Amino acid sequence: MAFRCKNCGGNILFDVDSQSMKCRHCESVFPPEEYRVLDHSTQSSFPEEGLTMFTCAGCGAALQGTEESQVGFCPYCGGQSLLHIGKNEKNATEYLLPFQVSKEKCAELFRENAKKVRYLPRELKNPEHLKSFTGIYMPYYEYDVQMGQSHIKGTTVENHASYEIVNTFQIDASVSDDLCSVPFDASRYLDDEIASRLLPYDRRKERQFNAAYLSGFYADASTVPPKTYYRDAEAQASKDVVEEVAERIRAEQGITVDTKTSHVDAKTQGHHSALLPMWFLTWRKGDRVAYAVVNGESGKVVSDLPVDLRAFFAGCGMIAVILFAVLELLFQPTPLLTSVISLIAGVLMAATVCKSTKQIFEKQTHVHDKGWSVVAKPVVQEVQTEIKRKRQPKTNLPLALLVFFGTIAAFFVLPFVHASLPQLIAIAAVIYLVLEIRKVVSWQRAIPEKQPLISMVLILAAVILNAVIVFVTPVSDFWYYLGDAACILILVAASVGMTQVYNMGATRPLPKLFDRNEVG
Repeated sequence: MAFRCKNCGGNILFDVDSQSMKCRHCESVFPPEEYRVLDHSTQSSFPEEGLTMFTCAGCGAALQGTEESQVGFCPYCGGQSLLHIGKNEKNATEYLLPFQVSKEKCAELFRENAKKVRYLPRELKNPEHLKSFTGIYMPYYEYDVQMGQSHIKGTTVENHASYEIVNTFQIDASVSDDLCSVPFDASRYLDDEIASRLLPYDRRKERQFNAAYLSGFYADASTVPPKTYYRDAEAQASKDVVEEVAERIRAEQGITVDTKTSHVDAKTQGHHSALLPMWFLTWRKGDRVAYAVVNGESGKVVSDLPVDLRAFFAGCGMIAVILFAVLELLFQPTPLLTSVISLIAGVLMAATVCKSTKQIFEKQTHVHDKGWSVVAKPVVQEVQTEIKRKRQPKTNLPLALLVFFGTIAAFFVLPFVHASLPQLIAIAAVIYLVLEIRKVVSWQRAIPEKQPLISMVLILAAVILNAVIVFVTPVSDFWYYLGDAACILILVAASVGMTQVYNMGATRPLPKLFDRNEVG
């Protein structure tokens, strides 16, 4: 159903700046309440007849809007082929928070945030691409949590010349409101991590549901059972109260609260359904997709953005030239020092690859996305359980053997070679690489690409090569420089893979949501 202008009959859309309905043709302005259609058979929800349902031909996302002719970008996969599939005969949403940030303001906020990101892909700097920001109302459950008795402990420490006095306090936290409202996203397809980072929303700006506010935007449907987050809401409410009390009494009385052990009894009494506004920008590369999401009420930007390979290597090359020039001007680095620098560079690269691989694993398996896991098919749950079980090796036998033989080698060998600091750095680098590779191997079971493991093996080869040179300590500098050159070539090859792994960690698998109709 499209909302029509009372003056000229043209389409009218919700205008964020004026918070009113505005005609696209004659620019007449009307309050949204004039287009409110209520179902008086219920007092708790406001079903709206005739909302248009769309589905994305690319990923199967199902969205609802107010205009049959509405065309836009799918927020999940970036596709533009949204197909009209029928009418949504009812909507059980109780509240809605209208968009407070316009599309133009959203693009401006993203540009300001993107200035902090180095080597951003050119598409994400292109003003034309930023026009593809899509406004969507995401479903949330707002849980009413009853707060009870507090169990909060605090301490103060009095330092004296030869002793200190520790005073312990039992703090009674009186909550101003009987009920705390805790929001959790109700869509299986919005990652819980993104949803939590977008908070908070100002609930004082919420309105009773009115489809007029949807005009010009999309809305997603609830696909997670409400009781999914009951216990999480209680834990979050307790944490919020403890942190608020800790901050206040630290400032007023100098008492330090142990936030890890303190808690407040909490019990979820019920929940309300609400639609909260977000702006989605999708960046797609092959079968991976990155999201930039903007809070439609506060303007808060949440994004995990990839880097452009060409810009990255151009920047690294420039930095390398500058560092080389500075080192040459200040002092002449010895061959041994260059080997140590290569060892440290390998360790830092390995740490980056390992961190990115962990991110890929978590996004690939949705281990931190409770909404996805709860409504996933049983076979998917079984796979996730198996992956989690295999995530850590069953025994520490390889590590024990490494430490055992390493200790024996150190006991017999080091007294004769008189191990120096560079040699100890080489030993530590090799052991660190082996331990990090074990982690990558355990995560690799859930990752279709082999690039993380290939990059780690290349880095290990470079580190071992340099470690051998450091231990052999050849008389001729030629061997140092030859080894450093080989090590640098290997690290350059590994850095290409490292950047690709980082981009995989900053993106998510292209969604396939065709099973929405199977979600109860």
